[in-house]
Amino acid sequence: MLLELVLATLITSKIQTANLEGKNDIRNTNLASYILGSDTDGSRSFSLGDSLVQVQEKEIQRNRDVLSRGSRSYTVSESYTGKGTAEIVGKDTQYFNCVAYAKAKTGIERPIGAGGRAGINSYEPQVGAIGAEKGVAHAVFIEKIEGDKITITEANWKRGWITRRVLSRSDFIGFII
Repeated sequence: MLLELVLATLITSKIQTANLEGKNDIRNTNLASYILGSDTDGSRSFSLGDSLVQVQEKEIQRNRDVLSRGSRSYTVSESYTGKGTAEIVGKDTQYFNCVAYAKAKTGIERPIGAGGRAGINSYEPQVGAIGAEKGVAHAVFIEKIEGDKITITEANWKRGWITRRVLSRSDFIGFII
């Protein structure tokens, strides 16, 4: 908010400038005329919008509001790995990292690398193991296996949330037991 106020003030104020448009004299010049185009009447408008961070914060607050009303879960669309639909199952108050969460859930303490890739020691999923997803380096905790479908929980899909998804066996490069 402060940055927006400073920027708006600078754009609409007159500042001392030198050698603008090839002139050697120092004169008062409206900075806005060099940054913003003029409307037909010579006036300039500057409108503020939400930044990407503000949009994300509003979404997080909406999710918090849903959870505070007693809802145990809330579907929040596709995951950042591009696989499955993520459902918020709780607030992440301590991990904020997929590997830290998966290791804590399984009790595995040895280093497993970024997204679990360096720790793969199995190509068969097991309940209670860590899965390393294909694509984006991401470690998940395997909660349930039903045929080809694997239910996982994870941290760091949306910073601040623990989420659950259902994936296919083919969505993994390997597992850490």
